[in-house]
Amino acid sequence: MRPRARLDDRITGIRAAYLKNMKKSVSVLLFGFLGLSCSAGMVGCNKSSAPEPVQTAATPAPQSSPVNVDKSTLGSISGVISFKGAAPKLALIDPSADPACPTDRQPSDAIVVQNGKLANVFVYIKSGLGGSSVPPSGDPVVIDQKGCRYVPHVVGLMIGQPLKVLNDDNAQHNVHPMPRQNDEWNESQMPRGEPIVKTFRHPEIMMPVQCNQHPWMQMYVNVVDNPYFAVSGEDGSFQIKDLPPGEYTLAAVHEKFGEQTMKITVAPRQTASASFAFSAGSR
Repeated sequence: MRPRARLDDRITGIRAAYLKNMKKSVSVLLFGFLGLSCSAGMVGCNKSSAPEPVQTAATPAPQSSPVNVDKSTLGSISGVISFKGAAPKLALIDPSADPACPTDRQPSDAIVVQNGKLANVFVYIKSGLGGSSVPPSGDPVVIDQKGCRYVPHVVGLMIGQPLKVLNDDNAQHNVHPMPRQNDEWNESQMPRGEPIVKTFRHPEIMMPVQCNQHPWMQMYVNVVDNPYFAVSGEDGSFQIKDLPPGEYTLAAVHEKFGEQTMKITVAPRQTASASFAFSAGSR
């Protein structure tokens, strides 16, 4: 072999060895860097490590600790909702369009006045509780559908407390809350079908709930951050029990006549009296 050819072969061999050593060095440096990164807590080093959970709109907000109150000091509020003057007359409801619903015309639940007393007024503590809170009850508030009507017409519940919707009718219904602050949902419910159970994450007063299949069916859900509320009965009466002593703003809200408020003081072991009066011009 000529000297020139032997020299070329030696150069080729030296080059190959050099490249091989360089690859080993790069590999060692790369794995060393990754090991250092993992020890420093960088993301992506261990596939089995789960990321920290992120709270989103669908994640229930944590509940505050219950307020510590001496139960022997608890008081209450009782009162009556009156209506002054003649109550506006509403058109009768005609549910006969659906053969599974009653065939006779019925009065509306929107304005129920008897002997000068107003029903279906939501009364609640609007302010005065400070930063303390009470965890919601795990017992559901129940709405039933009977005779192609929502029963009751007005309910209250706490944030996070279950709302349970039943269907005792032979008709199919479509339950559709129309919130301003909470998530909207719209679900069909078969005759005597499975209950629909939901919760709400934000306070909201007089949230309409309708049935898309029966336009006369409407009721109202009130979501609050405390358990101190009531709905006036057909005699206009209401009562809020087990209320810590203090000074509060009490609100009374009706779907047609708007809201009224008053300041009220609840003394230890006493029942405070509160009365509201609405009229056709209220709003």
